Amino acid sequence: MYTVFKFFAAVILILVILLVGYFLLKWLADADYSIGPIEQGRVLKNDLHPAAVAAEPEPLRVLSYNLGFASGPVQHTLADEHPESFFVANLDKLIDLVRAEKANILLLQEVDLHSKRSWYMNQLEYVMERLGWGYAAPVVDWDMYFPLRREHRITKATVVLSKFPLISNEYTQTAGKPNFESVLLNIFYYPLLWKSTMQRVEVSVGGRRLDVYNVHLCVWNRDARVAQMQFLSDWINRSRPANGFLIGGDFNFQAYIRGTPEPIADLAKPPFLDLLHENLPGVKEIMSEGGIPAEEIHKNYTFDERKHRYDFIYYSSELNLVAGKVIRNIDASDHFPVFGVFDLESE
Repeated sequence: MYTVFKFFAAVILILVILLVGYFLLKWLADADYSIGPIEQGRVLKNDLHPAAVAAEPEPLRVLSYNLGFASGPVQHTLADEHPESFFVANLDKLIDLVRAEKANILLLQEVDLHSKRSWYMNQLEYVMERLGWGYAAPVVDWDMYFPLRREHRITKATVVLSKFPLISNEYTQTAGKPNFESVLLNIFYYPLLWKSTMQRVEVSVGGRRLDVYNVHLCVWNRDARVAQMQFLSDWINRSRPANGFLIGGDFNFQAYIRGTPEPIADLAKPPFLDLLHENLPGVKEIMSEGGIPAEEIHKNYTFDERKHRYDFIYYSSELNLVAGKVIRNIDASDHFPVFGVFDLESE
């Protein structure tokens, strides 16, 4: 019996050493961030709701929202405990808002698809069914099981939903090293953490092609965000359609996570958002301009805890802005949504 115990103890010790070695080698070998290749994603079509508005008259009404898996206005952890009814109520708030604003394109970040923390609800399916929309393009950016933490299974996605037909879904993902104050925490969390997504979805609006980019930039590292913005600019310039493009999402502008150092260097530098204005001729944002200081940008804050603006909608010169705003009368997430109404220029 003692011999058997020693054998199993030795096996467990070897496995622990191998696991620790894997985490350490991955941390030492990998760059601070890496941007992956462009890949093909899925386009979901809901045949039960074929009422896509291919012939619906303009304007475009675009809502961008970091849903934060419908966990409410304050997130203390990655898995705050709430009853299932809490998440349902917050998803219903989003649905009511979409209907009230008559949105027809929805850009979402942090949508849970099958996570223990949100009662294994498919939040995309719930929203899509109740809106009665026909199209969605999801990109899963976190699919992980944590056996020793209460989160257990987390599966979340960045998603474009549309009443207009979606033609294609391409995406790239960035892996970034965390910057917690504890080095050990960084090493052991790094292989387990989410990736940040940029996706390009081709939308058919009255038979005209429009590219919609939905982004959720890296929260850990300004250099990664800068590299993502340069990648995004190059991607748009290669793919730019004659009818224009939109870019929306959570840009994590001067963001940092609780438990990480305040990014003093980032806060002191010019906004990296200016890269879009410099690299994409004619691009504009619904409530800010290129070349203005960060303090001016943050006046239209979308993250209440720090009164910072993380969420933006940019648009090309082929679109005319009718109205743009931050919506602060919803508390389904720790972000506020941004909303833009656009007319496409006539051909």
